[in-house]
Amino acid sequence: MQVLRLKMFQETACYTKPFALKVGETYPLPPYSTVKGMIHEVLKANELIPFRLSIQGDYETRVVDYKKSYFIKDRKSKEFPIILDGLSGIDYSYTSMTAVPLYMHLLYNVQLVIHIAAEDEILQKIYKAFYSYDGHISLGRHEDLVRMDEIRFIELITVDESDLAHSMYIPKKIIAEDDLTGIPYRLNWTYTIKKGVRDWVKIPTLYVAQGEKIYSELFYEPIHFDEEGYTVFFN
Repeated sequence: MQVLRLKMFQETACYTKPFALKVGETYPLPPYSTVKGMIHEVLKANELIPFRLSIQGDYETRVVDYKKSYFIKDRKSKEFPIILDGLSGIDYSYTSMTAVPLYMHLLYNVQLVIHIAAEDEILQKIYKAFYSYDGHISLGRHEDLVRMDEIRFIELITVDESDLAHSMYIPKKIIAEDDLTGIPYRLNWTYTIKKGVRDWVKIPTLYVAQGEKIYSELFYEPIHFDEEGYTVFFN
């Protein structure tokens, strides 16, 4: 089975959790929708491109930074935040607006390994798009720049057991036993617009730490492995 593998580095990154309003909490790895959005941006796609992802990686440490955050009170005196990142030349002088410092959790020195599975034609388009992309690539916030260390095609094999080279997301739908330990998340994948609001399809996922030993008996699907020792589980 041939897939496309990306190796990436980020000096800092914040993969902000939804509804983390008072504190900018981050996921330990970019969620599926964030990586999917990056790939669609590189492809300059205006429609959904079908592919699957396996996301793994680790970071050196987590630090706390500050960010200026704006809040507006409505007629019922209920406070809600607004996001002004990336906007300029706009007058923000509302009498009901206040600005406060917001804690931001940042991951430092992030190493990511992402495998992409799709039809050969789509993989070729993604491969060429990364090499011909004429802008900067970011993942997470706009300022979380990505250094692309590798873009290559690689073959996967099936193994009976593996030690995880990196922490990774494993979809719960393929986990057959409760013996696997990790942190559960419900990660966004795709959405539809309902009454002007994004209605997300979420993937129940387990974040499993680096070094965890896994066996084929724990899963409904085979354990895939690439030639450099990275375990692969697609969403």
